[in-house]
Amino acid sequence: MSKSYDVELINIQKRFGSNIVVDSFNLQIERGECISFLGPSGCGKTTTLNMIAGFLEPDQGDLLIKGKRMNGVPSNKRELGMVFQTYSLFPHMTVFENVAYGLKLRKVAKPEIRERVGKVLELVRLPHMADRYPKQLSGGQRQRIAIARALVTEPSLLLLDEPLSNLDAKLREELRDEMKRLQQEIGVTTIFVTHDQEEALYMSNRIVVLDHGKVEQIGTPWDIYNRPASEFVHTFIGKSNRIEGTVGQLSGHDLGLTTDGGLSLKAVQRGLPLTTGEKVSIYVRPEKISIHVNVEMAEKGNRVKGVVKLVSFLGAYTECEVDIGQTTMVVRVESIEHDAQLAPGAPVWLDWSPDDVFVFPRKESLA
Repeated sequence: MSKSYDVELINIQKRFGSNIVVDSFNLQIERGECISFLGPSGCGKTTTLNMIAGFLEPDQGDLLIKGKRMNGVPSNKRELGMVFQTYSLFPHMTVFENVAYGLKLRKVAKPEIRERVGKVLELVRLPHMADRYPKQLSGGQRQRIAIARALVTEPSLLLLDEPLSNLDAKLREELRDEMKRLQQEIGVTTIFVTHDQEEALYMSNRIVVLDHGKVEQIGTPWDIYNRPASEFVHTFIGKSNRIEGTVGQLSGHDLGLTTDGGLSLKAVQRGLPLTTGEKVSIYVRPEKISIHVNVEMAEKGNRVKGVVKLVSFLGAYTECEVDIGQTTMVVRVESIEHDAQLAPGAPVWLDWSPDDVFVFPRKESLA
């Protein structure tokens, strides 16, 4: 017997005119998972969410929720809750009335409505706001009420469409924490659409990275960040240094590289079809690089001499821009008190492990 999933997408495709906006999308979501759809604008993430919600119909493929085929089934028959980035609260209704609205449509008895609304307002930590109107609430409070309204009907699936994008940075971080707490406490299967990589990494059990309607990679946050399946995933998630070079030697898992500036570097072969003499793009993340004032301290597999150009204190860490001749490398280190040896103009050595290098066939349009 095949495994039962809360949500299953099988070869889903969606066109708008001649433009394919979602192509061959396959995904299985287990009960209680929080899955993020992550990608730039126009990648198909919201279109896919709208197909799951029933606002759009797929042109090809099958959509299953709890094992039942949902193609053609209207949104109000899918037992799901949805939270939009615009809150969508009724301004003429109190908080209580807004949250209770879905229950009233379902003709739930008044005593049960009071009980369920009270419980969900406790969950979002706003029971004292029940008699207020949306205009009397902050942006963060309005979004919490929108989440409460989605949860009060006890949906089997919660859909979140960029729910934090209208909030300032501090409030977005606070509400992100609340949403993760709620999702884990309730255990509702959740699909979270975002273009913000940090939100996706923080919230998700797994992330679906999309680009131009195609799935680039599906994996845990750790896998997506540390073992990207493509150059797009690597460059879209996190910050990375890029150096142009050429493949020199291929020996088992060991990969020798020569940069366009003449530096010799080492990397680990990760299964990509690379050939000797091929032009490549070489990447290493800032936090994987160590910086030293003495060459004797640079002991990792790759060692490069440079000159400090800029030092930026960013709280928990400090970023140094180091000129290595052909390019500038960004190095991220744990913040310490000001060190004159790392001041602009200071000679330094950088080193990093071959295992922390990612190599992709060069796209000339990026060069």
